[in-house]
Amino acid sequence: MSAWGATVYPELPETVPQHIGPTGVDAWARKSVGSAFVPVFLYLGTTVLIAGAAFAVARTKPESELPSTARTGAVNRPATRASAARQARAFLVLNAALGTALLPLCAVQWRTTRTVEVGWWPLPVFLVLFVAGLVPLFLAARWDRLAKRRTTRWDAG
Repeated sequence: MSAWGATVYPELPETVPQHIGPTGVDAWARKSVGSAFVPVFLYLGTTVLIAGAAFAVARTKPESELPSTARTGAVNRPATRASAARQARAFLVLNAALGTALLPLCAVQWRTTRTVEVGWWPLPVFLVLFVAGLVPLFLAARWDRLAKRRTTRWDAG
């Protein structure tokens, strides 16, 4: 994304899209690194947050390693070490999907001609890619809940 932006930056018009509304671009900003690279900075910020979440999940002590007296059945604590790793990977997949989903915004942001019109496709493409990135996260959470049920039944039996 950064390489693409750096390649087209010299050819961008003097104003770049600042806001895209339902009727197309409805606000403009003077061309600067800050205004032209909004998608890159947005992705950088979310990457830091999501990578931090993945690291935190991977480092969390799972319920299976807690003494039975300390087990609370907390929804947000992974059931097993494998579950923690699965959830951390799912966060990283979400981040990759979000980066890919931002590419349509880049295509609008980095057009070399100043035009108000925005095609119909950027929003649906963004939404489909973002939702596709959420699927592994929901699956990892579901598998974790199933693992917790199995652990609880095993302890009870």
